[in-house]
Amino acid sequence: GSGEEAAAPVTWTEIFSGKTVTIDEICYEQACILYNLGALHSMLGAVDNRVTEEGMKVSCTHFQCSAGAFSYLRDHFSHSYSVDMSHQILNLNINLMLGQAQECLLEKSMLDNRKSFLVARISAQVVDYYKEACRALENSETASLIGKFQKDWKKLVQMKIYYYAAVAHLHMGKQSEEQQKYGERLAYFQSSLDKLNEAIKYAKGQPETVQEALRFTMDVIGGKYNSAKKDNDFIYHEAVPPLDSLSSVKGASLVKALPVNPTDPNVTGPDIFAKLVPMEAHEASSLYSEEKAKLLRDVMAKIDGKNEVLEQFMDSLRIDPESIDNLDMYNHIPPALMEKCAALSVRPDTVKNLVQSMQVLSGVYTDVEASLREFKDLIDQDELTEQKFQEAIGKRTAPSGMTELSKEWSKYMEVHEKASFTNTELHKAMNLHISNLRLLSGPLEDLRAALPTPTVSDEEKGILQNMKRILLKVEEMRDQRSSLIQQLRDTIQKDDITTTLVTTDHSEMKKLFEEQLKKYDQLKVYIDQNLAAQENILKAL
Repeated sequence: GSGEEAAAPVTWTEIFSGKTVTIDEICYEQACILYNLGALHSMLGAVDNRVTEEGMKVSCTHFQCSAGAFSYLRDHFSHSYSVDMSHQILNLNINLMLGQAQECLLEKSMLDNRKSFLVARISAQVVDYYKEACRALENSETASLIGKFQKDWKKLVQMKIYYYAAVAHLHMGKQSEEQQKYGERLAYFQSSLDKLNEAIKYAKGQPETVQEALRFTMDVIGGKYNSAKKDNDFIYHEAVPPLDSLSSVKGASLVKALPVNPTDPNVTGPDIFAKLVPMEAHEASSLYSEEKAKLLRDVMAKIDGKNEVLEQFMDSLRIDPESIDNLDMYNHIPPALMEKCAALSVRPDTVKNLVQSMQVLSGVYTDVEASLREFKDLIDQDELTEQKFQEAIGKRTAPSGMTELSKEWSKYMEVHEKASFTNTELHKAMNLHISNLRLLSGPLEDLRAALPTPTVSDEEKGILQNMKRILLKVEEMRDQRSSLIQQLRDTIQKDDITTTLVTTDHSEMKKLFEEQLKKYDQLKVYIDQNLAAQENILKAL
């Protein structure tokens, strides 16, 4: 408020007088922003293209929003801040905005070829709004507030009053024509022409676009009047009733001031002071976050335990729920097997080459073994010669070369024996699979005939279908569990009670935490039910 420590002065320049008004009150700043919001919407409504249906709707909405901002300002703030925010000026603005919004709907109703009586009523309501605005402009107090603008504004509003009154009577005349009341039609067209002539008088000095619109309307109304007069003079000869004897056109308001909520984030944007809270509230918020984290850890510990059991069980089954009861799959060669057949088909000599390679390997093995045996015989012969030599002349140190050769031979012999074992295993594997390789590289009909085809009774089919149903239940349970976990995480993430903590006494924090955490009880119940269902499903499997 004014004079307080946090009070900041706000300056507003009055629209009509140009004077500046400075007040250090937050409410004054809010009032200025609301006025600018109303002015902005009015400008957006005026500049929008109203040639298309969408443009008419957008302009109409802007004018109604503008009226809403001015209405909120009139009803909730002091009128003593500024001339612009006086009750009279705000009422004038509201009626001007609603009149323009009703104009947009009038244009749309004419574009949609609505019934003449409805168009006349909509147009009559435009007249009513502008008459209210004109009464405000004629008020001496309002006129003094507006100053030099009053004369031009009043002239423009009066032009619009006569113009839209002419449009209303034009369409009332069209309705009379539809009802074959030709004298009444001529009376309305005569009135419409008179009012349009008055509008033209007030339009002096207006832009060329306005003058062009008036000339076009004159062509339409004048043409209608001349045609109706000629028809009545020469054909119908109906009496033309006085206008005041005809029923007056009651306006149909299709617009309203759209309510404005200054605290709505869509209007104000995010609160820039949302995080400006006392340190105690921050500390309490951290404690509450830890409580939420503890709750999440406890729930996730139970879920992880159940998930581990479920994964182990499902891994041990190794069953695909989609194919468990699909017996038709056994009438076709599996795709993985087809890939192997295709790979072998582009290499037709694979089996032959494999046999030849094994034969070559066997020959190499035999040659290596013979060489190692021959080398061993030479080593043994040298050792025998050395032994005889030492017996004849006495002991001496054996030549180092012989020792090295013996070690080398032992090393190569060890490798050769390992290779012998590998070759033996390789031969066994080849002998085991050579027939399968020939089958894979042969005709597909032979392969299909060699594949096993299960014979399943009706009872066994029922068992398989029941197992599939249970396996699908497992998938459903998993999906629901994941959804509940995500829902819990999202709720915890969005759960911010900082604003509540600011107004809560420190001694009441524990109680507040307990109350706030109750919002998770329902989710925890759903999760517990999901986990409990797992045991029943696994038992059924």
